[in-house]
Amino acid sequence: MVAFCTVGVPVTLMASLLYLFFAPCIGMNLRPILLLLEKLKAWMMLDIYLVGLAVAAIKIRGFSDIEIGHGLVAYLTLTLLSLLTLIHLNPDQLWLRFYPRLHPVINPERYRLCLACHLTSAPDPRGHCPHCHSPLRARRRHSLQKSWAALISAIVFLVPANLLLISILYVNGARKEDTILSGIISLANSNVPVATVVFIASILVPFTKVIVLSSLLLSIHLRSQRSIMTRMRLLRAMIWIGRWSMLDLFVIALMMSLVNRDQLLAFTLDPAVFYFGAALILTILTAEWLDSRLMWDTHGTRFNNTRINTNCDQA
Repeated sequence: MVAFCTVGVPVTLMASLLYLFFAPCIGMNLRPILLLLEKLKAWMMLDIYLVGLAVAAIKIRGFSDIEIGHGLVAYLTLTLLSLLTLIHLNPDQLWLRFYPRLHPVINPERYRLCLACHLTSAPDPRGHCPHCHSPLRARRRHSLQKSWAALISAIVFLVPANLLLISILYVNGARKEDTILSGIISLANSNVPVATVVFIASILVPFTKVIVLSSLLLSIHLRSQRSIMTRMRLLRAMIWIGRWSMLDLFVIALMMSLVNRDQLLAFTLDPAVFYFGAALILTILTAEWLDSRLMWDTHGTRFNNTRINTNCDQA
C-alpha cells in the first residue's frame, strides 16, 4: 500500500507525462493516458508521506540519534516539484489540446456528462462518449451498491484495526505493545501537537468519514430534499481529506524500516496494520464511487413539484 502511493503513482505520473510529450510525434493514442491522469492525482501522497517521516522521526528520537542525510533534501525537492506538477496539471486543458471538442447541433435532452473527460454531449451510436470513448450514461452504474459495499467493508475492517495490536516495539529486550489509540497516548506523553495530528488522521478522520458517508448514502435512499449544498460540500470534503487518513499507515511503515536493531531495538508489525490500511482505502473508494448526481435527482424532483404548484396557483 505504501509503495503504491509513494513510488508506484509518482513513477506512473512521470511516465504518463513523458508519454504525452513524445507520443503525438508518432501518432499514438493518448486517450488512456489522459483518463489515467485524473485518477493519479488522488492517489499520489508524497506530501503525506513527508509528514509521516517527520512523525516517525519524533517517535524514535527518544531511542536513538537522528541525522539528516542528503536523501532528505532530494525527497523534499521531489515532493515540491510533484506538488507543483499536480497544481498545474489540468486534464481538461490537455483534452482540449489533443482532442478539440466538437459541438454538433442535437437534441439537448440527450446530453450526458462524461465523468471521465467532463464533456457534455450525446452518446455515439455505441452509447460511448464521442470524446474519450468511455461508456456514457445518465448515472454511474451500481453507484449506491458499490459505495455501500466499500463502506460496510471499511466498517468491518475498522473493528479489528482498532482492537488488535498494530505494532510491537522491543527496547533492550523489553516488549512494548501498542494499538492505534495506545500509540497515540504514548506519543502524547512526549509531544502533544504531533499526537494531536496523528489522532486526527488515524482516529477522527476515518470514523468521521464513515459517519458522513453513511448519512449521505442514507439521504439518497430516503430521498432527502434538504441541505443539498451542505451535502455536496461534505462529499467534497470527504474526497479531499481522505488522503490524510493514510498518515498513520506511513508512520508505521517508516518505523518498521528505520527501527530494526535485533534485540537492542526492534519494531515489528501486527495484523491490525493490514485491516487499518484496507479500511482507509475502502473509505476513499466509497467517496470516489458515489455519484453525487443521485443527490440532485431528489432535489430536482422537489424543484419541479414546486414549479408545478406555483403555476397552478397562478392559474
